[in-house]
Amino acid sequence: MAAIYEYTGVVEKVLPTQTFPSGFSKRDIVLTDDVGQESKYPNHIAFTFKKDNASVLETVKEGSRAKIRFAIDGREWTNQQGQVKYFTDLTGLKIEVLNGDGTSTEPVPAPADPGDFPSDANDVDDMPF
Repeated sequence: MAAIYEYTGVVEKVLPTQTFPSGFSKRDIVLTDDVGQESKYPNHIAFTFKKDNASVLETVKEGSRAKIRFAIDGREWTNQQGQVKYFTDLTGLKIEVLNGDGTSTEPVPAPADPGDFPSDANDVDDMPF
């Protein structure tokens, strides 16, 4: 089983979805360092969201801060000349857009309404089990 990692940065680019003749589709997103200041040599890290998971990038805007959960995938390929090439891919699993203070923009579930519970906890006749 692959390990899961997280990376937080600023969305530099959200590239268009690519669909290949085999039907496989993917969409890349590029994040840069999130160091709080301009860097002379920023890291540009590309993540790939594959197949149906590519749709999670529809609402992500360039310039926003985001946290990506990803796995590192590697594969081997032999070209027509018999040379073996190795590829590494950062496969995006989930993206979470962040507020300026680093908190999530995802909605927090509402707390349970006290009216949903019986007023008398000792009244077991109303219990569903």
